[in-house]
Amino acid sequence: ELPDRGWDEVLMWAFSDLRHGREADTVSAIEITVDTSVLGRGISHRMLAALRENAAGLGFKELVAPVRPNGKHREAGASIHEYAFRTRASDGLPHDPWLRVHVRAGGTIEAVAPASMTVSGSLGQWRAWTGLPFDADGPVEVPGALVPVHCEVSRGYAVYVEPNVWVRHRL
Repeated sequence: ELPDRGWDEVLMWAFSDLRHGREADTVSAIEITVDTSVLGRGISHRMLAALRENAAGLGFKELVAPVRPNGKHREAGASIHEYAFRTRASDGLPHDPWLRVHVRAGGTIEAVAPASMTVSGSLGQWRAWTGLPFDADGPVEVPGALVPVHCEVSRGYAVYVEPNVWVRHRL
């Protein structure tokens, strides 16, 4: 079953399995990051192909990934549930470029992980990380974030709960 806590839960499961000596029965991608200076050169396609080949080579029948849709930040207010399954009229492929890469590689969009990765910090940390004031309670739009960061000035913290999209690759 694919967890609502995506990225965070996959890491917890992996560390728990390692600690308790359990053999892995599932492979999950965590992150592929491509430097902006080399975007558009097909590196993401090659990285995903390498992940798939490695998992298959190790005998796994599938690879799952809590995918961070890389175009979602342009629509921080949009529902991830709608965004994840949005397609282009021209070819029926996902609207989001990174989800499109996964589907073209044979992946299937299965579900949303609404609380995939949580980042909490003091207001001072958030100010340092973003250069934003974080001086009012409520949602704060942060450039590059998929959803607004929730700020609690009176409590001195802010929390970002990033949604991801579960993609399953049968190998």
